[in-house]
Amino acid sequence: MSVVTITIPAFPPDTSSKGHWRRLVTGIDPAQRGGYAVQGPIARPGERMTVPLGTLVLAVDKTVLERAGGLRLGAGRFVESATVRILKARTRGLVEIWSRAYQSAWLPSRAITRLTTLLRAQEERNARNPERAERDRVAAREANDRRVERARIARQKSAESARRKNQRRLHSELKASNRWLAENNRRRLAAAKRQAAAQERAAERAAAATARKAATARKAEERTAAAERIKREACERRRTEEAYAEFWHAAERARVQDLAVVERVTVRLASRRLASRVRLHLLEHVDTLADGTTTVRWTTEQVTTHPDLRTARDVYRGHARSSTTPRPTTTAEQRRDEQADTRFWRALEKARGHGLPLVEDKVNLLAGRNLASGVRLHLLAHEDEVTSAVTEWTTQEVTTHWHPQAARAAYRRHIRPAVGRG
Repeated sequence: MSVVTITIPAFPPDTSSKGHWRRLVTGIDPAQRGGYAVQGPIARPGERMTVPLGTLVLAVDKTVLERAGGLRLGAGRFVESATVRILKARTRGLVEIWSRAYQSAWLPSRAITRLTTLLRAQEERNARNPERAERDRVAAREANDRRVERARIARQKSAESARRKNQRRLHSELKASNRWLAENNRRRLAAAKRQAAAQERAAERAAAATARKAATARKAEERTAAAERIKREACERRRTEEAYAEFWHAAERARVQDLAVVERVTVRLASRRLASRVRLHLLEHVDTLADGTTTVRWTTEQVTTHPDLRTARDVYRGHARSSTTPRPTTTAEQRRDEQADTRFWRALEKARGHGLPLVEDKVNLLAGRNLASGVRLHLLAHEDEVTSAVTEWTTQEVTTHWHPQAARAAYRRHIRPAVGRG
């Protein structure tokens, strides 16, 4: 079998493929000219194919030289040259047996003549042994068919492999997508659970806060009710004690009202400095009555040695302020306090001008102010009967408590701020 596998020559790498072609030469058409006279199938460059020995391959490569110029007919067209080669299939492959370069791209008659001569020699050889020539053609056709089938099977396998790869890729992507969806769903469920748990905890905290508020309000109500109850009980007990004390005081006063005091023993139980040249005395009077019984009275006396009216008033203001109201701290409070003092003393002077009740025919009571429960402060002015001038100013605190324990408690309540300040 005289067949051989050849590779069609490739196009030159530096030119375009539009001006090149490869053709298996099977005959010459004498009615045509140039390249149109060559008969045979066009072969793709680089293709492998099996042909009988002696098969001719015509290779034409065109090259653009320049663009035609001037005013003549055909100006502006490309001027091309052509390289024509005739290749022959032999046992070692394609062998170049003829080559020419032409200034024109049109296939010249010399190349057609050379092809005709070579084809005639090949036909003569085939005519001497037509059976062999036919076997070679059949073997070449079968080999090419097998090659085409192998190429088709390879393309099919490649397509199948690509499809399988694509399927595996799609399967992997689907698995990844499923994993992502599952993870995303798990995260959403976990977030929903966390949110539900947070809402439940918030509801529990709100319920606990509401319960605590209710318990606090209930305890506050209970404390308020207990305080009210204690206060009410204390008020009732105080009223009862006051009623008993008042009854005892009334009985004691009624008993000693008409009895003359035979002897009085006065004892100063306590003396405390309240201000400059102002002292507080707690006096206990033990009176022996005409019927031989004794009774006890307690009084408090605050004595000042200031003869000057302005100094006495200043001392009285300082003592009354420290005993009853807090000292002013701001300018506005000081101004309001001064205005209140001015109004107070103006009222005192006005009341004094209209006439005041006499105390022991020598002492005028200018002012009275409550300092504690059952304790009242009196400001006394001692005037001369002839000149009506103030000879002495004194302050006196009088208690209405007849019971010893009540008097001492009132005294302690009154002097405790002074003790704390002293």
